[in-house]
Amino acid sequence: MSNAITARRLTLSVLVGLVTVALVVVVPRTVGATWTTVAGPLARISLVGLGGLAVLWIAGLWAYSFVLAASLPGLSKRRALTLNVTGSAVANVLPLGGAVGTRLNFAMTRRWGFSPAAFAGFLTVTTMVNVVAKLCVVAVALALAPIVHSATALPAGRTGLLLLPVLTVLALVAWVLASAAAAAGCGRGIDGVVGVVCSGRRSRLEMSLPRLRRSVLRVFRSGWRSISAGAVGYLLLQAALLWLCLHLVGLSLGVPALLTGLAVDRLLTLVVFTPGGAGVVEIGTVAALVALGGAPVAVTAGVVLYRGFTCLLEIPVGGTTLAIWLLHNRRRVAAVMVSGERA
Repeated sequence: MSNAITARRLTLSVLVGLVTVALVVVVPRTVGATWTTVAGPLARISLVGLGGLAVLWIAGLWAYSFVLAASLPGLSKRRALTLNVTGSAVANVLPLGGAVGTRLNFAMTRRWGFSPAAFAGFLTVTTMVNVVAKLCVVAVALALAPIVHSATALPAGRTGLLLLPVLTVLALVAWVLASAAAAAGCGRGIDGVVGVVCSGRRSRLEMSLPRLRRSVLRVFRSGWRSISAGAVGYLLLQAALLWLCLHLVGLSLGVPALLTGLAVDRLLTLVVFTPGGAGVVEIGTVAALVALGGAPVAVTAGVVLYRGFTCLLEIPVGGTTLAIWLLHNRRRVAAVMVSGERA
């Protein structure tokens, strides 16, 4: 049984790897460009420009460390930054690597003395903040598109239709957090759907969702200022990073187009099929910005540069950080990850 599972995982990893490479290769072709033409604007970027991008990238990671530290009381900013870059490095390398990154972060927090219950609350809060923040960017982009006077503004009717499901999800999250009865009712509804789809199996969210709600509220009562400031600061720095990437390749877009590009990028990073959303995010973001008036070659170069910092650069930085950390904690981490796998 174990050999069969290993074989399936290996096959899936190979297939996902091939799909990822194929998607990345065809990124320029989706808008009629080639990698040769895209390389031109990238080669002209100065060291000063790359240094500015690095500063914005590091500042963004530091801002998000406030979210992580506040979500796990007692966690220092330095350790929060370590969790961020190491978990991202694993997720950006391995197909479906988010689960492996989570187990790694669990092992690290256990090594630092945090309980499994504390980590579960941390994971719940950070996941919720991550998803809500991305949906808020989408909501803001859709709301501003028909208001800001620009040639790239979308008709209000279309944006309204797109905005409705986003606002519905955000309202549902707020409703569950506001009421224990709502959390139990929502869990019961999901249990029913899972039971129908999965032939009688139950997810037991009717019991666990109210507990998760209490865990989230407990963290928010003490850390909502740091969580809010960190999340907003991180998004603003991501927007600044995207703007500078596009500016350095000679492209200037209006506010609605820039926000739309950021919204598409943030939304597609929720797609976990390829490592770090590689290929999927680039194709979607490039297509959106070109549709909103951007020059294909410049848009592709700017998005590739942006993803180089937000996805690719995290691999060597996080990998080096992880290697150093593992040298000091090798045996204990292995034991914790094996126990987590069994659980």
